[in-house]
Amino acid sequence: MISISYLSKELINIILEYDGRIKEKRGKYVNIIHKHDLRYNIIQKIVTKKLEIMLHITFVNDSGFYFEFSFDKFNKIGLCYDYNFSYQDKFEICYYDWRNDQVTQIRTYL
Repeated sequence: MISISYLSKELINIILEYDGRIKEKRGKYVNIIHKHDLRYNIIQKIVTKKLEIMLHITFVNDSGFYFEFSFDKFNKIGLCYDYNFSYQDKFEICYYDWRNDQVTQIRTYL
């Protein structure tokens, strides 16, 4: 039997990567969902939507941001988040609805 102390860290990582359920992250081994696991399909839509939102954020001088997104099933309905973009020192969350060729907006300021 081989003691684990004789195996290099790189070899251990290769063995664990082959298995697909454990990965080294920041010096610790953590459980992950293997990319071919059926459960991965459940979260794939969420991850894709978050990436889409993050790629379209507008930043203002490291002190503000603006982004908006529509809902998947109703692309004329969505939310906007605005901090120090339109107004100084204001955080705005806006719900918008463009259905029926009319605009409805509900704004909240913090």
